[in-house]
Amino acid sequence: MERHAQRWFRLWIFAGRGLAVLLLASTVINYVISEHTTVLFNTRREMAREMSALDQLVRDQKPATASLSGILDEVVQESHGSLAWAQILDREGAVIARSDAAAAPAFTADYVVSRIRERRPIFAVRDTSAGKVVVEAFPIRLPSHPSAASFKTVALKSSAGTMAFVELASFADAGVLAWPARWTLILGVTAGFALLGALTLLVARFRAHLSARRVERQIDIARQVQRGLLPAATSSPRDFDLAAEWRPAANVSGDFYDAFDLPEDGAAFVVGDVAGKDVPAAMLASVIQGTVHGTDWTRSAACHKAATEQLNRLLCDRASHERFASLFWGYFDARTGLLHYVNCGHCAPLLFRAGGQDVLGLSDGGPVLGLLPQARFEQGVERLERGDVLVLYSDGVIEAVNATGEEFGEQRLIAAVESCPQGEPAEIRDRILHSVRAFTGSDVLVDDQTLLAIRYRGAAVAASEIQAA
Repeated sequence: MERHAQRWFRLWIFAGRGLAVLLLASTVINYVISEHTTVLFNTRREMAREMSALDQLVRDQKPATASLSGILDEVVQESHGSLAWAQILDREGAVIARSDAAAAPAFTADYVVSRIRERRPIFAVRDTSAGKVVVEAFPIRLPSHPSAASFKTVALKSSAGTMAFVELASFADAGVLAWPARWTLILGVTAGFALLGALTLLVARFRAHLSARRVERQIDIARQVQRGLLPAATSSPRDFDLAAEWRPAANVSGDFYDAFDLPEDGAAFVVGDVAGKDVPAAMLASVIQGTVHGTDWTRSAACHKAATEQLNRLLCDRASHERFASLFWGYFDARTGLLHYVNCGHCAPLLFRAGGQDVLGLSDGGPVLGLLPQARFEQGVERLERGDVLVLYSDGVIEAVNATGEEFGEQRLIAAVESCPQGEPAEIRDRILHSVRAFTGSDVLVDDQTLLAIRYRGAAVAASEIQAA
């Protein structure tokens, strides 16, 4: 379906480019034709005026043959450079009089006579060393004169005079009437290039769109993979009830969590937060998750601390210093009833005692991972009693802000849990999330949010059994 749409897009782009080229070509051709037409129109109009003046001079002065050339020179000079030359020819094509620099006649006598009879204009465009000129022939009646017999003229039926024709040559000049054509040229060429530019930009944006679509699909796959690495929201290790929520602020998340049974009697709980968002943070989170499952960190306190220091050095060596991570990972030993943990700069999980004693923050451990290669870590230990609730969370929960910039904070989280002390983990989780949404007044996340509510359902372990273990 997408390939079919791409083919249609390319077809329309090709058609649009073709139309743009046709628009440019049509505009230029129309301008050339219009310019040529305007030049001829303006030049011939001016020559018609010059011809009227010449005809009037001939009529008024009734010149002899010897004075006709002088009149033609006068007319050419008074045109202020508009006329190139002028000459008078009889009906047989012989030159009667001519101005200075006159060229050879442009038309034959027979051609002129036939065009005059058909009442059609007689003009042509010629290239000269001085530039392009328009040559046009006009009929003229020379008055009868005693010396007229010396002319090679053809007498008319009327004895009022003799018939001849005048060739006027004028330099081509577009004049002001060419500006509408030039304005049309400017608009047409601008529109054509604008269309080509728009299509080029559209193609570039379309390629960027396709690239973005590919990235979106890849990110969607990455999100599915990342979500697949997480345990099910309601799956619980032995002797525990667990309810979790994982909400990325972007497509993928730097937050992660895990909860699983240990080969020995017990369970492991992990929650972490990689600095930043999107794909780089998600990739580093996946590395840490793989390390959690790939090391034998639950065998002893020494193994746990060694695994933490090894993970820290790995991140310092291989990850950017901008990509540090906080991590809480702990394991519960069912034989002793003790929860062993290392908190690497993460938000301290809260342990709510079933008897209603003070809430404990599990903060023993060390700094965040990936900043200090030689950092040392300590393991913390807490005893779990039946009914105890453990809440693990990321900073996106307690650092959620309202409209005034105030953070949700740890105390509001504690209050939300204490409002349903006997509730199931899912109820506790939902109560916390509802309190966060009510506080911020929005479902839009600024930071990733991860939340686990865990209740211990196992039997208490006697002190004698702990010593034996």
